Amino acid sequence: MRHTTKHHNNESGKVTPCMAQMVKEVLDSSTRNNVRTVVPLPPRAVQIISQRFPLVLSCTDLDSFSARLQSVSGDEEFGFSVVFDPVLVEHSCQRGIFPMALKVHEDIFVYAPKLHRGRSVTRLANDIKWFPVKCNGDEGRFVGTRLKVPKKLLREPNSVGRTPSFSVFVNRASDMASVLALIHAQHGENWLCKQLRACMVHMFANMERYRTKVVVIAVRRHCYDSGEMKHNSHCQQGDTHDRAHNDMVMEGDLVAGEIGFIVGDIYCSATGAYSVSGAGALQLAVTGEVMRTVGCTIWDLGMSMPYKDDMLGCVPLQREDWIKLVLERAADPTLAECIERQLRERYATGAPVRQLLVSSV
Repeated sequence: MRHTTKHHNNESGKVTPCMAQMVKEVLDSSTRNNVRTVVPLPPRAVQIISQRFPLVLSCTDLDSFSARLQSVSGDEEFGFSVVFDPVLVEHSCQRGIFPMALKVHEDIFVYAPKLHRGRSVTRLANDIKWFPVKCNGDEGRFVGTRLKVPKKLLREPNSVGRTPSFSVFVNRASDMASVLALIHAQHGENWLCKQLRACMVHMFANMERYRTKVVVIAVRRHCYDSGEMKHNSHCQQGDTHDRAHNDMVMEGDLVAGEIGFIVGDIYCSATGAYSVSGAGALQLAVTGEVMRTVGCTIWDLGMSMPYKDDMLGCVPLQREDWIKLVLERAADPTLAECIERQLRERYATGAPVRQLLVSSV
């Protein structure tokens, strides 16, 4: 089994280019008291951009965000701010507004909170108020078998033959840099730009300060070395070098990962990446089952795409209904705390993906 970069957006041919830089970036964002940044745009540039996108100067501007989008253009989905701040990201998420960034010039990004006209959602439970379809049967419901994960990725661990098998880790701090590096390798410096990454990492490292719980999911080849400390050490050492296209997948190697966040009992996928053929489907299947087991009722996948409808059972939820849904599900601040705590307790030390997926059939 080998790594692949054919679908990646970098020219280096590396699976995780500049891994050392991402480790440094994550360490800096995790340990700083304040990661707030202001983009140095000229006033004229701010004026021009705000003619199209509603300007967000403070968290209170988000309360009228939907109405302001409608007044600018019925089709507009983005706002605009020169400020990247974890507090602003937090308030965006709690209102059902997706935290993003837009590139306005070469390597200059601005914060661009997005309120989709229609959100693509799938349910992980029944009897959900405001859900767009009746909660019976498989319509609008996540069913992991639809993804048809390759059998080679679902093998049972076998210590005698050291059979290649895979485990999922959730909210393990040591995975953050690896997952972000893989995402950057596949997608490039896109909407999850450096300033927004800093906000997300800071929120993850200071979970107790925020109602929005950032989630990092890592799928790795299983390590057969005995002892959890040895396993963790091996995995971390395996991420210190940049793996290239066609390199063998070694024990401990990251093959897929995702960043997302929890609001109430809604899990929102932000972005993900993979480096082994079929591991993208595995990542999605594992994510859905993991979130189901810890009590998430809805999985939000953002903008509508055919594969989300066909493979994840997603259905569209219109903007105003989405806002109502989020406000209702986020009303109890203990929900996200409980779910995140269960994620760490059950999955921070790893769980075999076969056990998770086969038991769900």
